[in-house]
Amino acid sequence: MSAASRRALRTLAVGLLLAGCRDAGPSAPEALPPLIEAVSPSSVSPLLSPLQVTLSGDRLASAEVTGPPFLYLEVLDRSEREIRLRVGFRGGPPGTHWIRAQTQDGQDSVAFTVQPLAAGDSLPETRALWVSRFEYASASDIGTIMTQAADAGFNVVYFQVRGRADAFYRSSLEPWAANLTGTLGKDPGWDPLGVAVEEGRRRGLEVHAWINAFTGWAGSTPPPVSVPLHAFLEHPDWAMVKSDGTVMPYVSNDSRWLTPGHPGVRTRLAAVAADIVRTYDVGGIHLDFIRYPSTDYSYDAPSLAAWDSAKVKEPGLGFDEMRRRLVTRAVAEVRDSMKAADPSSKLSAAVWGIFQNTRGWSGVSTGYGSILQDAREWDRQGLVDALAPMVYWTIKPTYGDRLDYAWLADDHAANVKAPVFVGMYVPDMDGTAVARHIERARMAGAEGIAVFSYSSLEAGGLWTSLRQWAFYWPARKVE
Repeated sequence: MSAASRRALRTLAVGLLLAGCRDAGPSAPEALPPLIEAVSPSSVSPLLSPLQVTLSGDRLASAEVTGPPFLYLEVLDRSEREIRLRVGFRGGPPGTHWIRAQTQDGQDSVAFTVQPLAAGDSLPETRALWVSRFEYASASDIGTIMTQAADAGFNVVYFQVRGRADAFYRSSLEPWAANLTGTLGKDPGWDPLGVAVEEGRRRGLEVHAWINAFTGWAGSTPPPVSVPLHAFLEHPDWAMVKSDGTVMPYVSNDSRWLTPGHPGVRTRLAAVAADIVRTYDVGGIHLDFIRYPSTDYSYDAPSLAAWDSAKVKEPGLGFDEMRRRLVTRAVAEVRDSMKAADPSSKLSAAVWGIFQNTRGWSGVSTGYGSILQDAREWDRQGLVDALAPMVYWTIKPTYGDRLDYAWLADDHAANVKAPVFVGMYVPDMDGTAVARHIERARMAGAEGIAVFSYSSLEAGGLWTSLRQWAFYWPARKVE
C-alpha cells in the first residue's frame, strides 16, 4: 500500500452507546433534553484511528468537548444541533473511554470502547528518538539510554556520531571528538557507536548514525593539530564564504561551516557515511545540518564557478537555486556512496519545520528560502528513505495559526512521498501534551514521529506517560 493510501482518513458510522452521565447543574431546568443524542462510533480498534465522530443534540454550538489524556479531538465544524469531530486514539489502552460535551446547561458523556489488538499484532509506526552527542559520556550512559528508550516504546534511535567534522566512532577519516576526552583526536578507549549498536540490538532498537553534514568547528580559535587532521586544517578552502567575500570566521559559541559547493566537502561527507554503514551494523545514516546557515553564505570560488557553468545552459538560474542544487548534490552523493557500501542501509534527514511560508506567517524562516534546503526535491528524486521535519512548535487553538503544529504536520505528510516522521520538541510539555502531539501527527497521516530528545524526556519525567498513553501498543517501524 502506498504512503498516500495509508494516509487516507478512515471513518466509521456504527452503533450508539450513550452513557447517560448527564449532569444538568443546579441552575438548569429539570426537563432539559440530552445534550448528546447520537454518537458514532462506539467500539473500535486502534488500527482504525482516526475516526469521524458526530455529536447531535441541543445547544452544541457553545459546547466544550473533552476526552482522556491520550485522546486528540479536533472539531471539524459545529452548529447549534451538531458537532463533527475527528478523534485520534491510537495510543489509547483497551477498555471504555469517554467523550464529554459541556455547555452552560449541563454535561453529557458518551462512551466508546477501544478493542485490544490481536495477539502478536502491532502498529505500523516508526518511533524515533534523537540522542545527541551531549547526552552520553560513557558506555554505561548509552546502556541506560537504550533501556529507557526501549521500555518507553521507541523502535529507532538516531544516535549522533559526527558533530563538527569529528568522530564519535573509530574513523580513519576524521579525528576523535574532543567531547569524549577533552582533546581532539585522542582515543577515548571505547567506541560510542559500537556500544550503541550492540546495546540497541539487545533491546530491539534499530540504531541510525546521526551525522551533521556541514557544521565544521565551534570556537574562536582553529582546531588543534590531530591525527587525522581536522578538515579545516587540512583543507582551509573548505570553509564557507560570505557574500562580501570574507571567509566565515572562527566565532565563540557558534559554528564555522563547510561549504557544499566544494567537491571535497561532498566527497568527505559521502565517504564518512559509507565508512559508517560498511563498518557498523546500523540501520542507516541520518543527516542533520544539511543546509546553509543563511542565504548570506557561501560565495566561495567553487560554488560561484559551478553557478557560472550552469548558467551556460540556464541563463536565468539564480544563485539561491544553485546553492539548493549543491545541497541536493551532496545528499545524492551520500546516498550513492552508502548504498554502494550497504544496499540495505536507509538514508533519512532532519529538515526544517517549515518548507515554504504558504500561509504568509510573519517572522518565520523556511527551509526552501531561508536556508536553501529543498528537501522536497530530494523526495521527488528518491534520494531519501524518510524525512523528519523538525516541527518544534505546539498545536494552536485555531488550525493554521502561526507555527501551528497541526497544520505543519498535515503539510509535510500530504506533500512528501517518502515516510514522514514528524519531529517534536518536548521541553515544557507534560505527558498529556506529548501524547496529543503524537496523536495529531498520526492523524496527519505521518508514518511516525521523532522526539527531541533523550535528555528532554528524562528532565520532564515523561517515560511513563509515553508508555501508558502514546506508545501503549507495540509498533513495528515503517520501512
